[in-house]
Amino acid sequence: MKKIGIVNYHYSNHNYGAVLQAAALHCYVTNELGYQSEHINFMPKRAKVKWKAKLKSHIKAILMDLGLKEQKITHDLFVNPEIFQEFRDKWLPTSAKTFHTFDELSQADLSYSHAIVGSDQVWRPSYTGNSSLVYFLAFLDAGVKKISYAASFGNDFWELNKEDTAKIATEIQSFDAISVREKSGVDICKNTFMVNAEHVLDPTLLVGRAFFDDIIGDKSEDYTADLVYYKLDVDSDFEAFINNAAAILNFTEKNIYYSSKGRSHYYRPVDSWLRNIKESKLVITDSFHCVCFAILFEVPFIYYPNDNRGLTRLESLLSLLELTHHIYRGDVDPVELTQELMKIDYAQVNTKLAELRGSSATFLADALA
Repeated sequence: MKKIGIVNYHYSNHNYGAVLQAAALHCYVTNELGYQSEHINFMPKRAKVKWKAKLKSHIKAILMDLGLKEQKITHDLFVNPEIFQEFRDKWLPTSAKTFHTFDELSQADLSYSHAIVGSDQVWRPSYTGNSSLVYFLAFLDAGVKKISYAASFGNDFWELNKEDTAKIATEIQSFDAISVREKSGVDICKNTFMVNAEHVLDPTLLVGRAFFDDIIGDKSEDYTADLVYYKLDVDSDFEAFINNAAAILNFTEKNIYYSSKGRSHYYRPVDSWLRNIKESKLVITDSFHCVCFAILFEVPFIYYPNDNRGLTRLESLLSLLELTHHIYRGDVDPVELTQELMKIDYAQVNTKLAELRGSSATFLADALA
């Protein structure tokens, strides 16, 4: 039997979308296509935090507590990142060996017939850093078939200089099948790397709702809200937008990213995060995958842009579904906007999704055949 190795950000300990899309791709390859698959347990070493940086972070925290600096949540303030490992243990098989560097991977005796990289922003060098070549599968032997599924560049432009681009071009041109998550990625592949790529759905949208209903299970959330929001940095503008939307609709509101106690913050379990989206009446977020789950659960949503996350990811998806008007651009009356965006013809959306799911499934099945 073919054995498939998958590479992406499965190791994230703060990103719901990252672990869920990783689980979705494994589920589809295993349950729908019938292959044995696992995530190659690549976990880049984190750079050591210098004492000056620690001191600076501590001073910032004190200033925020005193109200002298705007509150900003950082991942260091969360006390229960283990909830993501608990999710992986249940839903995401990984290789027995853990790898931390490119050299460890290239020297390993890997027994995969095929390898898939994707999805998320695996082809965004500013995110992958020194590990960029890992995500272009450069560590594999020549006999392994290399595939990208819904790989994302994160932006509508390529980030590296000519010398580094030439190295990446050599690797991407050795792929047997290439697909990307955004239309702009098709253009980058063609114009920068001289390869053809297919535009496909993110794994979460490929696998469909039933898988995530299984993750959620039967129990309901203890406390649900009509309006839920998911954003790491809740600044004053975003907070005002949430409050206005809740007041206009007479909705209760809830931050589904975390709960807080003093200076400590607690991630919500992954199934609880999904359940909150499913049981809400409106989702407001700056997250690509949170929008995906709102669509899967047929919940109205507003995408609140975050320049650091890359708008092209959402524009590409929502243009396919004719939902780009759900991107808040700050130039629409809040009352009109909120009430209008509560109306989504999900029968029409699901028809379009079914078509896109069909072509995406065909790409992956043919690539692994």
